Amino acid sequence: MIKPFEDPPQIGEWCREKRLGNGGFGVVTLWRNKQTQQAVAIKKFHILQDRSEITDKHCERWRNEVKLMTETVQNDHIVRTVDVQPRAFIEELLRSSANGLPVLCMEYCEGGDLRRVLNRVENCSGLREQDVRDVLRSLRSAIAYLHSLKITHRDIKPENLVLKQHGDRFIYKLTDLGYAKALDKQSLNASLVGTVEYIAPDLIYCDRYNCSVDYWSMGVIGFEIVTGVRPFIPHAPITRWMMHVQQKKSADIAITEDNRENYTYHTEIFAENHISTCLRKQLERWLMLALEWNPKQRGYVPYSATVAEGTPPKSVTFAEDSKPGGSTVLKIFSLLDQILEKRILVLFSLHDCRWIDLEVTPDTSMAAVREHVYQLTGIPVDEIEFILPLEQKQPRVGSDTRPYDLYLPELQSGKPMVYVAHRASRESIVQRDLKPRIPKSITDVFQNIKVKLKPHMLRQFIANAYYFIANEQRLYVLLLDGVRNYGLTLNDAIARRKEEIGRMNKVVYGIVGGVEYHKLTVSHTRDALNAGKRIPSASFETASHQWEEKCSRVETNVRKLAEMADKISKRYESVLKRSRDALRHALLQEYEQQDYFGLKTVEGRYEQTRARILEKITNEKSHMDMSQAVYECLKRRDVLLRDVGFLELQRQLLDVRQEMQEIEKVLEKVVELTEKYKRELARLTLEHQDEVWKMLSSVDANGQAVTTNGTLSNGGGTPHGPCIADIDDMVPVFASAKTRSIAGSSIASSNGTPKFLLGGPMTPLQSTVTNGSIEGGHREEEGPNVDELIAANETLIMTTNDLLSDSLLILK
Repeated sequence: MIKPFEDPPQIGEWCREKRLGNGGFGVVTLWRNKQTQQAVAIKKFHILQDRSEITDKHCERWRNEVKLMTETVQNDHIVRTVDVQPRAFIEELLRSSANGLPVLCMEYCEGGDLRRVLNRVENCSGLREQDVRDVLRSLRSAIAYLHSLKITHRDIKPENLVLKQHGDRFIYKLTDLGYAKALDKQSLNASLVGTVEYIAPDLIYCDRYNCSVDYWSMGVIGFEIVTGVRPFIPHAPITRWMMHVQQKKSADIAITEDNRENYTYHTEIFAENHISTCLRKQLERWLMLALEWNPKQRGYVPYSATVAEGTPPKSVTFAEDSKPGGSTVLKIFSLLDQILEKRILVLFSLHDCRWIDLEVTPDTSMAAVREHVYQLTGIPVDEIEFILPLEQKQPRVGSDTRPYDLYLPELQSGKPMVYVAHRASRESIVQRDLKPRIPKSITDVFQNIKVKLKPHMLRQFIANAYYFIANEQRLYVLLLDGVRNYGLTLNDAIARRKEEIGRMNKVVYGIVGGVEYHKLTVSHTRDALNAGKRIPSASFETASHQWEEKCSRVETNVRKLAEMADKISKRYESVLKRSRDALRHALLQEYEQQDYFGLKTVEGRYEQTRARILEKITNEKSHMDMSQAVYECLKRRDVLLRDVGFLELQRQLLDVRQEMQEIEKVLEKVVELTEKYKRELARLTLEHQDEVWKMLSSVDANGQAVTTNGTLSNGGGTPHGPCIADIDDMVPVFASAKTRSIAGSSIASSNGTPKFLLGGPMTPLQSTVTNGSIEGGHREEEGPNVDELIAANETLIMTTNDLLSDSLLILK
């Protein structure tokens, strides 16, 4: 049976699914269309149990909210109204509405509200930095917009910030404008029970107030989303709360009470949070403005403080302020904008397991980043190595890299944008014997473990205990992720050398082939010149001996060079294999899904203790469960960091790196020697050719003549036989296929000089080299067996081309 003023379960195609929550004087229900699957949140005036309490003022406030939402407010960070069809559906809802008051049809925000997010155990010490930025940005947009319309919300709290799905992210939206109206002291005081929560103090003790009451609410929410708790003794009753908050200075942004009722005033955000140090310090400045006790100064700064900036904004002088020079300027929004626009580069040091962050601008240099890292970690500037995670688009940090470009705004919260390693470390990537950073509240309890904690202290202890254990889990996963990225970067650097190693081998063995060709040329030349017995034997033997000696010396050096190249190749392949094997280590497989510290069990212990606090059944042993969890975490931490596999993985990567550095040094030397011997072989080839032609010239000077067919004649003109074949026959590699000698003949140019093509197309010896013999002269002599060498080295001809090119350069 439907109660009076209760909505039916179904109206046409629309079905009532569930109640989403209650507003100031309204109840919100989820309705869904069966055909279109459209979901809307319907807000109706809430029927009070005591019908006599409904007054014209209540009805006026309700109509005011509906009018604001439907006719005035249009902002991306304020829940918008929607047009629901058919009209008959709305009319049916109005029939069950109290006093005929209108209903409010709003978009459905399926992510729940901020309170639900804060109540999650993982957020007991605050939200991640990206979420903190999103909440503050949404609050700033919504409140500034309302204030521009001369509307003060007056009831800003986590329950009134709802989450709307937008792609793969959630957008925070402000809702419930039911209190966007003038609340008098009597009605407000009657609604306060036990705590003041998010309401500005001037709403309690002042008859008049302005829009700065929303700034206070912003500040309280801002502090809570960073730390997980409200700033000013949230457990205290209103009278004690007012007394201590009134005594705080402008710089104080939090007040805490210990187990002995001692109060501490804080100017800094609590250390247990998930945001960067740079953002934390910036937000401390902003919170001083938002949580100022004096409503006339809240959100404002003295006008003189902004003149120096060069852009003095519009100033305001309050009518109540009778002091001279009371002009102030609003900074609550502009300062927050400046903070949220800053790019904060977040790094993680693998060496000492430390977070590092700094603000970067387009002008920030890598040298400044290195200096900042040095100041925090003590790693010498020259020994700092930056490792980029896979999320970075750039492959590595170079001399022209800008820190500004390394900022990743969409990076998954809790992950660094850059890893830092100690380049000079030889034993381990992660420093040995890392000391845990235990929150002070935990050490205080451990020092006096038998003391019964008051509920607020117990709440703080279990939150900090969970934060510590969850942080240790995150740090260990980050260490593994950093080691993996270290290995990936190392493997990438090694793999990039593969092509260079291949080129080195081709060139070196090409030079070996070149030396073999030179030996072949020297042998062929000696045999051809010695055939005619026309050159004096003494000078010829001396020259032949020098040729062979020089060739032998070069051959010895080149052979040693080839041995070095072989060793480099073998060591390189071994290093490449070991670096890849390291990346397949068991510790680096699915580590992000591993629960190394039993965090699921710890969550259960936390929830049980929190339930006892809410039920007020705590005792002197209520903290022991979480204390035991911390103790187990410390033992597990020690085991993980000293694990043999973890240490061996680091040593393997460091050994691979060191060996690769040695290979690179030898490779550099081999490349240098390769170029040297390449030039030496080219020079030797030219010298040999020059000496051959000088010998032939000296024979001509003694009365011999060179015939047109290229033979030397005796004094009587009787052909004695060819003294030397054409140069193309002597050094077949210098000739093209068309000018290569054919057995028993030679080719000469029109002016009678031998024809050879320097730098021309090269073709390998085929018919001219068979079974260790040389064809192309009138004699067949035994020579070096180079047939297999030619077949095995595809780059031989290419290298000979290079030698000829170098020879041309030397000739020029």
